Amino acid sequence: MESGHGEDRTFPLRAGRTVIGRDGRCDLRLPIPTVQPRHCEITLENARAVLLASSPDADTLVNGAPVTRAELAHHDEVRIGPVVFRIAMTPTMEDDSRQISIERDI
Repeated sequence: MESGHGEDRTFPLRAGRTVIGRDGRCDLRLPIPTVQPRHCEITLENARAVLLASSPDADTLVNGAPVTRAELAHHDEVRIGPVVFRIAMTPTMEDDSRQISIERDI
């Protein structure tokens, strides 16, 4: 995430499911009125990241196209309501798996 102070901040995604939305119980909270309480989720399994929108009405885009489900790749741009993230997939040194994170692009 790039803050107003020019600092970058990333959100590592853990194995399993990461829920993104407005609700305080989400793993990644976006307290913005146009973001659904449980807007979408990203599931990580076997070094693959899959985004699932919570409903067809959720404003969720991958590389500018509305989606309800999409497999994510390195450098994909994900828009959740008015917030834009960039997917970063980097190999790890231990077992050749990938570390997957999202970076907020302001």
